[in-house]
Amino acid sequence: MNEKIVCVYHKNCTDGTTAAAVLLKKFQDCKLFPFEHKYKQGDFEQFLKEIDANTVVYIVDFSFPEEDSQKIIKKAKKVVNIDHHIGIYETLKKLASRYENFEYIFDNNMSGASLTWKYFYGEPIPELIKLVEDKDIWKWEYGDKTKDINSFLFMYTNKPEEVKEFIDKNLENLLEKGKVISEYTDYLINFFVEKAKPTILNIDKYKVKAFNTGLFQSEIGNILSKQLGEAVALFNINGDFVKISFRSCEGQNPTALELAKKLGGGGHKHAAGAGIYLHQFCNIIEFGGENGSL
Repeated sequence: MNEKIVCVYHKNCTDGTTAAAVLLKKFQDCKLFPFEHKYKQGDFEQFLKEIDANTVVYIVDFSFPEEDSQKIIKKAKKVVNIDHHIGIYETLKKLASRYENFEYIFDNNMSGASLTWKYFYGEPIPELIKLVEDKDIWKWEYGDKTKDINSFLFMYTNKPEEVKEFIDKNLENLLEKGKVISEYTDYLINFFVEKAKPTILNIDKYKVKAFNTGLFQSEIGNILSKQLGEAVALFNINGDFVKISFRSCEGQNPTALELAKKLGGGGHKHAAGAGIYLHQFCNIIEFGGENGSL
């Protein structure tokens, strides 16, 4: 009986989508499930129903909390977890020491897509994946090429079937299209930064400046954290749920990761995120202005 291949990837993320595209290249018939770090338990239970003793599960650019990871491991034939988010590292180590059918690949200096490619295909890593990594871990070694290819791929978020077709292509045409998109997104980012006014969030003992945007959070957050000299939050309300991203720069205290962990989230040292319900979010807003005066 052939093994069934099931894949989980990081939802709403270019790196996660590209990692899933690599899996599709390797396993054409694998079934894909996108997840964000704060997911509904009902969605997880539906995913769990897809797993049986003949299933190999690949989790790329993402990790479940320990309790849900154990549920997957106990049902599956094998689980391979490929991630680079530092906040989950100790959990992955613990799971690997406990379960023989669990394997993890972790490197905080690579992206999920590049780790996934290296796991299946080794070196060299395709240029498209290198450029995705360059932005995702915020190195920017390739300058405008990194910006332009990621601007282009933004249109294909959560569409790994289409991204798969770009992996082996010459990137010249994609870069040309991406350059036009980059010029427009640069305008939008700068316009937002010029007009931005903070909402103050009380997170543990910290007063954190937060800004309401669901788009370009990494770019906007990086600019504002540099300008303000402190970690910032970017939030987006979706129904009764609020997704919060944190960005910080080297030397800033607290870091983005420290703030995200206060709200049950995780990620990287200077790029992290969390999700809370709207009523919880309202409870941490400092109403009455930045100085707290009514």
